Amino acid sequence: MKKDNFLDGHKINYHYKEINDMFEGKLKAPIYVEISPTGICNHKCLFCHYNYLGHEGKFKKGKMLELVKELANIGVKSIVFAGNGEPTLHVDTIEAISLAKSLSVDVALSTNGALLKDEHFEILAKNLTWIRFSFNAGSDQNYAYVHQTNQSDFKKVIENIKKLKTTKDKLNSNITIGTQFVLIPENKDFALEHGKMLKSLGVDYFSVKHFYDHSHNDFEVKEQIEDSFIENLSNEANKLCDEKFNFIVRSTTNLTSQRVYTKCYGLEFIVFIDENGDVFSCFSHQYDKKTIMGNIFENSFKDIWNSTQKKYSIDYINNCIEKNSCQPNCRHHQINNYLWDLKNPKIEHINFI
Repeated sequence: MKKDNFLDGHKINYHYKEINDMFEGKLKAPIYVEISPTGICNHKCLFCHYNYLGHEGKFKKGKMLELVKELANIGVKSIVFAGNGEPTLHVDTIEAISLAKSLSVDVALSTNGALLKDEHFEILAKNLTWIRFSFNAGSDQNYAYVHQTNQSDFKKVIENIKKLKTTKDKLNSNITIGTQFVLIPENKDFALEHGKMLKSLGVDYFSVKHFYDHSHNDFEVKEQIEDSFIENLSNEANKLCDEKFNFIVRSTTNLTSQRVYTKCYGLEFIVFIDENGDVFSCFSHQYDKKTIMGNIFENSFKDIWNSTQKKYSIDYINNCIEKNSCQPNCRHHQINNYLWDLKNPKIEHINFI
C-alpha cells in the first residue's frame, strides 16, 4: 500500500493565524527555523549543494543554547538542526535538542549519522519529532566514494540506525526515522536494494531525491538518468510500501515547470541561520549577501526580525530575483503556490463554497 508523499507538499494551511498575520505585516516570528551549528563536515559528498560556501565557521559554545531559548520565547514552533556541515560535530547540538523540546518547540535533526554515540540514542528518541539520515550509497565502497569518507562509516551508520530503532521501540517513542538518498549516476544502481535494506532495519521512510544543479556548485552530472529508470524505480518502490514503510521517489515535475507566482509569500515562515550567524529566508541564494536579514552574533533575533535589513532582504528577493531561476522545488515552492492562489484566486464564484 503506497502512502501519501508528505515530502513534496506543505502544511502552511494549518497555520491560518500566521498566514493572516503575514499578509497584514505583523507576523511576530517564523514558524520553522533551521540552524546550521557548524560548516565543518566529516564527509565531503560529491554532490554537496553548499560546497561553494566552504567548510568553515561554527557557533561559539553556548551561543546556540541562547538562540534556542530566544526562538522559543518569541513563538517559533519548530527547529531543525541541519545546515551546511554535520550538526553532530558541534558540542552543543545534542543539548540544544533536549533544550528545545523542554521549551515546547518541536525539534528535528538531519545528519549523516556516522558520529552518533550510544549515549545519544535515548536523548534523540525522547526529544526528536523526526530524524533524517543522509545515506546516499548502497555498499561500503560506493559509500566511501559518494560520501568521500572511510568505508567503515557505511556499517557505522547502519548500526546507528538499528540502535535508534531499538531505542524507539523500547521507549515507545513517536520519532519518525527517515533516510534520504540523493540520486546521481554514481549511486543510482544501488537505490532499490538500498531501499529494501533500510526497510529491513525498520525505518519509517526512504526518500530518493533528485540532484538539483546550482550555478555555484562544482559537481556536474556527466550523464542524465533516463526517465525509464525513474519510472521503473518508482514502480518497484511502490511495491515495497506498506503501513509501516514508505519508499518515496520524489517528483520530477518541478524540475522544469514554470512558477506561476512572482512573489515569494513563504519567505517569512521559514528561516535559516548559518554557522556564521547570518540569517536568511532563502536557502538557495545564501551566496548573495543581499539576502541576509542580519546576524545573530551581532543582534538579537527579535531585533533582526523587526529590522529594516530584514525588510530589504525580502524585498530584494521578491523584486530583484527572477523566480524561474531559483532552485526547483525549493522549501518555499509549494507554500508559495498555495499562498499565491489565496491572494490571486483564478477560480470563479469563490463565495459559493
